[in-house]
Amino acid sequence: MRLPLIGGSYTARSVIASAQRCVNLFPEVNPKDSLTPTTHYQRPGLRSRVVLPRGFGRGLFRASSGTLYAVAGQTLYLIRPDLTFTALGDIGTNSQVPVSMADNGATLVVVDASPHGWTADLLTNAFAQIVDSSGTFQGARKVDYMDTFLLFGPVPPQDSNQFISSESNLVAFNPLFVAGKTDYPDPLSTLIVNRHELVLLGELKSEIWYDAGNPQLPFAELPGAFIEHGAVSPYSVASSDISVFWLGQDLQGDGVAFRQRGYQTTRISNHALEYALRQMKKAGSQLSDCVAYTYQQDGHYFYVMNFPSGDQTWVFDDSVGDPMLAWHQRAWASGDGVLHRERVVSAAAAYGRNWGQDWETGTIYELDPEYYFDDAPGGPYPVQYIRTFPRTGAGFDERGQLIEAEGRRVQYHGFMLDIESGTIPADNSGPEILLPAVTVRYSDDRGRTFSGSVQLELGSDGDFLVWPTLKGNLGLARDRLWEVQWAGAGATALNGAWSDGRVTHD
Repeated sequence: MRLPLIGGSYTARSVIASAQRCVNLFPEVNPKDSLTPTTHYQRPGLRSRVVLPRGFGRGLFRASSGTLYAVAGQTLYLIRPDLTFTALGDIGTNSQVPVSMADNGATLVVVDASPHGWTADLLTNAFAQIVDSSGTFQGARKVDYMDTFLLFGPVPPQDSNQFISSESNLVAFNPLFVAGKTDYPDPLSTLIVNRHELVLLGELKSEIWYDAGNPQLPFAELPGAFIEHGAVSPYSVASSDISVFWLGQDLQGDGVAFRQRGYQTTRISNHALEYALRQMKKAGSQLSDCVAYTYQQDGHYFYVMNFPSGDQTWVFDDSVGDPMLAWHQRAWASGDGVLHRERVVSAAAAYGRNWGQDWETGTIYELDPEYYFDDAPGGPYPVQYIRTFPRTGAGFDERGQLIEAEGRRVQYHGFMLDIESGTIPADNSGPEILLPAVTVRYSDDRGRTFSGSVQLELGSDGDFLVWPTLKGNLGLARDRLWEVQWAGAGATALNGAWSDGRVTHD
């Protein structure tokens, strides 16, 4: 019987419901006439391209001019298309707090939740600290751009509900260009511009503003566009296309991911993800340190949430959309094989490629879907791909007809992967010798414990007709769950598998 793969990761509160892992693989929906509903593809590898000399990564930004900028440690860098770089200046703080960057077509602005801000001229690269004689600007956590205005918020103190606007086309400030989120008395967490509107995300509730053309502060609240949720982490907020994503909290609790599209707020997390987040909190981790980014690859719009204290990364694929199917995990495997949160903390698209910045070293990676390693410190490390199948509760009877087991045990005689083979070199053509092989293991107690792993050939380079197969007496089970894992310097894709089992009478 075929074991199709429908969606991504879903490990429920109880393994009797579901115990599916999906690590470093994401599902892509196939045409309706395809033999399988989805195919699982590898997430991009991290190819080191720019090694910056000043420490941890704090932010990447593609300016309206097309130029890529990065902050590593306390230094702002300009990165050119040939990947040479220039340090433009020090922003004066050396914390690991993420920065926020925006530009108005002439000037790049950088803020980092400190009482200061900095600018770089997009034409001359002249760098300076913001000096505001009016006293209006006193730093901000986030900066964004809308209708010739730069918007900053929240303004100090950080528990305020206020944001400010620059004057049109200038990095200059007017004491009248100050406003506050007023519909609920919680502090402003952050702000973001999307769809030509300003979303003010509070810690508990949020609201949407628009450019009303007022003679003093140009912006006003959009009537009726109130959001009953806030952000548990100001750095979890990111946007792509016409969607704004964030990890939320409200008067009822926290740990739910939301998407704002137009004026509709939708829960995009599922119960399995929310359970995983609760378990992180139970173990002493914080949701408030979540840092997120978005990027697009081959029409997949990914929202990536990193949890530093929880050492996990969770990814939502907005092109799939269905919260039950659209989530997967990402991780990098250190030298001891232990999986950790991914290395990228911020991303940007520039010079025709997707870029990510390492949270520890500030290194700029190319997010390369045709590279199968992570160039992390001490690496490169092969990317580990893991997929657990849905449990099987069916088999064949004496007549060879497929039937439901109905609680009876199944005698298994075979398992065959539907996976792309013959693409992994058998020699040392990659950064590390990796045999073209996949390991298979299974669980007969619904995912609590697993058998030992069996290694199957994945086919040497060019051997496309290899079907990794287990045969023989594979044991009895009422409810079997299969899991596969592999790594290799080549493109692979996973459609699913076939299982050969005979339903017994007990």
